[in-house]
Amino acid sequence: MDFPFVKEAVSKLFSKPSCNMYPFVESPAAPNYRGRIVFHPETCINCNMCERVCAGGAITHTSVKNEDGDDVVTRSFDLGSCTFCNTCADFCTRHSIELTTDYHMIGIEEGDLIVSGTFVKKAIKKPAPKPAAAPAAAPAKKEGAAPAAPEAPAAPAVQPRGDGKPAQDPSKCVYCTICARKCPGEALTVDRKEKIWKLDEDKCVACGTCADVCPKNAIVL
Repeated sequence: MDFPFVKEAVSKLFSKPSCNMYPFVESPAAPNYRGRIVFHPETCINCNMCERVCAGGAITHTSVKNEDGDDVVTRSFDLGSCTFCNTCADFCTRHSIELTTDYHMIGIEEGDLIVSGTFVKKAIKKPAPKPAAAPAAAPAKKEGAAPAAPEAPAAPAVQPRGDGKPAQDPSKCVYCTICARKCPGEALTVDRKEKIWKLDEDKCVACGTCADVCPKNAIVL
């Protein structure tokens, strides 16, 4: 009776294995591998851009108010629905989302493939209006002096609002619409032809992206 593979099997008993002995020996991930998501809630500003661009609908959040009126936000990432395309991390202006090289993603219990983090989004409080400054007294006129030419009114300097939301300096703005296109909350409307710059305060999350991308430094926070 012929056993053609017996000799081969016996020889392999005394040779080293040709494969990696995972999980007893860890194998490094391939270069540029996109694995388990890590969420850094301490830097998240709750602009929800990651949810809007997620093709797999793997990102959700819940929000409740605390006693101070702040939003307590919990953002969750379902790795079972995630396609690991890295789009959420690419669009995150605060680098709160990171795709690591960790490929250990085996779910045994419900929630094993859920990555979440909780943070507090402080309620934005509008500053109290400043009292109007008293007009400066006009200088006394000298007898026989020619009347002084009227001075052109100085353009008012744009001051920060004090609540973290943007204010526009019309003297610098060229209405290029970059701020509106880059706004993650779609809170800005810019009409280049009519020279209109408008902020929707309810949509603005005070992220500062508009000021960062403005080529003329026409937006102050």
